[in-house]
Amino acid sequence: MAMPGRGGVLTCHIEDIETLYASYLSFVTNGALFVPSDRPQQLGDEVFIAITLPNSSERLPMNGKVVWINSKSQSGRPAGFAVQIGTDIAGQRIKNEVERLLAGKIDSLQSTYTM
Repeated sequence: MAMPGRGGVLTCHIEDIETLYASYLSFVTNGALFVPSDRPQQLGDEVFIAITLPNSSERLPMNGKVVWINSKSQSGRPAGFAVQIGTDIAGQRIKNEVERLLAGKIDSLQSTYTM
């Protein structure tokens, strides 16, 4: 769940692999992560998020651009927005770790928070 932090920084703790799968947008260039939140965003907004991935307590910093918005919860999909993972070193670290955790599952037909 995303929570506003100090200075407008959001935190997002992804507890398990199933939630990570539902949150990852592999079809976006460099990938994106969905952040459940009631905080309003606009497409193209630049945001900073501290992400915690499954099996880790480390908060990874992520700068990115909002590329998807679910303005309200519906059909089992929470309200929130997806942030494109940056191409900087921190972003590449997050993308590599997400894809390592989701090895063999990325192309699954299970529903996600966005599609």
